[in-house]
Amino acid sequence: MPSPDLAAFIRALPKAELHLHLEGSVTPVMARRLARRHGLSLPGIDLDDDSADVRQAFPFVDFAGFLRLYLAIASCLHTAEDFADIVEDLAERLVAQGVGYAEVTFTPGLHHHRKIDNQPMLEGLAQGRRRALERHDVMLRWVFDIVRIFPDQATPTLDFARAMQAHDSGSVVGLGLAGPEDRPHEVAPLRDAFAQARAEGLHALPHAGELAGPERIWEAVRDLGAVRIGHGVRCLEDPALVEHLRTEGIALEVCPSSNVCLSVVPSLAEHPLPRLLDAGLSLSLGSDDPPLFETDLVTEYERVADAFGWGPQRLRSLAAASIDQSFMPAERAAAMHRALAAVADPVVG
Repeated sequence: MPSPDLAAFIRALPKAELHLHLEGSVTPVMARRLARRHGLSLPGIDLDDDSADVRQAFPFVDFAGFLRLYLAIASCLHTAEDFADIVEDLAERLVAQGVGYAEVTFTPGLHHHRKIDNQPMLEGLAQGRRRALERHDVMLRWVFDIVRIFPDQATPTLDFARAMQAHDSGSVVGLGLAGPEDRPHEVAPLRDAFAQARAEGLHALPHAGELAGPERIWEAVRDLGAVRIGHGVRCLEDPALVEHLRTEGIALEVCPSSNVCLSVVPSLAEHPLPRLLDAGLSLSLGSDDPPLFETDLVTEYERVADAFGWGPQRLRSLAAASIDQSFMPAERAAAMHRALAAVADPVVG
């Protein structure tokens, strides 16, 4: 891992987190607290053992196991208090990492399927967002995503985004798309919902190019109007796509630890992150589902610094890119850039 001075520098850098799932940010301690609150069990998780490390607490070996665990955690969310608690808990961890702004993905359809009404979600997300800003000075905004193999979620998800905007003005940044892209599906049924979202000022921020190849990224760009891509690391398989992303300024949200854990790449040392940057692509680092992948945003910076021998200049540029590629208000972006410029380089030698 980096030297103590470089690690302190990384933590001090003002950063934005642009690829982070709310349900996937629930820690083992919080998951147990919610399960006990509602008298639920979590498969394979000892509700009385808060001392277990993350991998013991959240065991999975493949993407299917990851999804089962993700759904089990989500099953503990029922009331506005539950949703507000996980939002504020996330904000506490973000501010400790130097994150002043985050665009957080939330999946309304997952909870609609569990017969959770909109009201507790709307109230809880809004309350948690207010606490995050007032108590921790972390600005959170939402990306509401559709599970790609369930296109019938598209209209209800857009309707939820509209309801959230009415309930908490300015809180929604975009519409997303997630789920297993390597399973057969079509994006055509989603075009209208994304077009309507764009017409209403929301951005198209789908996942693509993670478990499947460039064709999914082309779909996201051409059919959905994507202005930023979640993951996108497999774009390098198509030089024409790389050129399109570069010339159009379509940024990638790259999550190295997630990619390793889900076998998108064999190891961090073999991750294409340096090649993506060498190709002139815009990108930021993300933590995806931090407790599930034993990471957080600071750890992502530390791991890539160690894996690729990157020093302060490259790390500072990644932090700056995260601010520039976000959709945060201009005044907050300016303040974060000023704070970033004020962080001194670590002493070397």
